[in-house]
Amino acid sequence: MIAVWIVAVTFTLVGALYSFPKYYKLFTCRSCTIGRILESRSALGTDQKGITATYEYMVDGVRYEGRTGWTTFGVFRRNRDYTVHYNQKKPQRSYISGSGIYINCALGTMFFLVGIGVFLIGLFLLAAL
Repeated sequence: MIAVWIVAVTFTLVGALYSFPKYYKLFTCRSCTIGRILESRSALGTDQKGITATYEYMVDGVRYEGRTGWTTFGVFRRNRDYTVHYNQKKPQRSYISGSGIYINCALGTMFFLVGIGVFLIGLFLLAAL
């Protein structure tokens, strides 16, 4: 029975810690501007195609730089324009379109929901005892 609780807690925590910050960015970064990729790097020494990018954008005449997280869902090309979504109150908080944020939110949500489902199974098993 303890294994059920360990799995439930693990999946729920991983899903929450992975997806909730990304949802926060999606809900608070409503304003848009055009940005440019300055640099993109691939993960070395892995079979995965992980990539991260550094981008710049302007808000009210002020230049900002942002970085994407490591993702396997993004394709970044230097000197190409991208849509940057930023927080109007804190313009240094941003994300770039095409960085895989929606897919990452969906994956984190799936982990979270599986954890909740395992919690419910654990409660059902506990009640059946």
